[in-house]
Amino acid sequence: MRPSDLRIESFAQYPPQARELAVENLETFKRMPLILLALVFRQVTRYDSSFPAERNQLLLQLHCLSQMDAPSFEALMSSFFTIPFAAELTKIDWVNHPQQFSEQLTTNLWLQHQIDSYHSAAQKYQQYMQHALPQPLPVAPRWTIVVIGSGVQQTEYSLFRRLKAHGTLFTKLDPQGGFDVLMAEVKSRTERHPLTYGHWYIDGGQPHPAASEIQDLATMSYSRLVPAVRQELALLNQFAGGKNVDGTIGVEAITSYIAGLRPEDMGLQGNTFDAPLRHFEVDLLTQGAGCQIFSTTFVQWAARECLHRAQPLTLFARFSTRQFNAPMEQLLTRDPLRQSQDGEGSLIDADMGAYYTWINQSRLTGGDQSRFLAWFEDHGLACAIAPGMARGTVSTASASMRQVLEWMG
Repeated sequence: MRPSDLRIESFAQYPPQARELAVENLETFKRMPLILLALVFRQVTRYDSSFPAERNQLLLQLHCLSQMDAPSFEALMSSFFTIPFAAELTKIDWVNHPQQFSEQLTTNLWLQHQIDSYHSAAQKYQQYMQHALPQPLPVAPRWTIVVIGSGVQQTEYSLFRRLKAHGTLFTKLDPQGGFDVLMAEVKSRTERHPLTYGHWYIDGGQPHPAASEIQDLATMSYSRLVPAVRQELALLNQFAGGKNVDGTIGVEAITSYIAGLRPEDMGLQGNTFDAPLRHFEVDLLTQGAGCQIFSTTFVQWAARECLHRAQPLTLFARFSTRQFNAPMEQLLTRDPLRQSQDGEGSLIDADMGAYYTWINQSRLTGGDQSRFLAWFEDHGLACAIAPGMARGTVSTASASMRQVLEWMG
């Protein structure tokens, strides 16, 4: 089957909203090269469980394509049409299984030495869309708060040295009541700017009780998802037991199986309203390397994907301690919540995670106006980055958490 063969009936297995979207854009899809269309269909099939920001980006992209005149459309697609690939790939049900098609296409392009051509065409397409679809500024400056070092009493490690170059390092912050002040700020932002999946709280351990009291705050925690991790690994072991005649199982088959897992497969129950969050959790546990094993990796990856996909107005990420490292066969079988915790190693992980989180926030629209605060929990050390804060500066003056937030604006 080729794109020109698409019919309304082709989308019968799609979720309701995805099916409606596909039918509305049928004529555009029929003109697109299969290499690109499979990628678009991966977004379309997930439309019902996508975040508002993801939906909006897809709608804008499809609207842009539908409004292009024929010469411009053909010029944009020409690079994809010239890339050869194996004809047998068209026999894959790429309409309903675009992920499987894309995986096998990638392998084929490597074998045909066409992967560079593919990357070049994809980059050209992405650059065009970025220019044609400028992103609007957020309704208010984004705020990201990263709290590290939960349970760590002291350290000789030099924290926030990477972040300090971009903001002010406070060395005599009064930690008393600091967490409550930060959670109150999050609550205030959710009330001033009510947005679906616009405000997030991600915890590497047990969520702070204050988080459950804030309405419209999307909340995730590593401890709550550990049972889902166990279920995922059990399903993967069960699947791997069905080997090929030569006693092996292909990497592509395993990848496709994992990508096809649903929230209910992993014991993540909920309702229609929180479906995007549950699917997001599945994506983290099935696609994020190390998220199942180390809580610090989970928080870092969750914050990264949250900023990229949901583009929240507020993000509160709290790193907790993780288990000690061990041989992989042990890490994959033992309960991470019942192991000895590596406080110092966790702190180093979290310090780097805070820096990466700031980088990811900076890449969003309005990044130059965003605010970022990293705090060593229950200690007097914090780094604040904001338009009005001096860069590369160390403040030794006594300050409260409330004062720091006010100075950040």
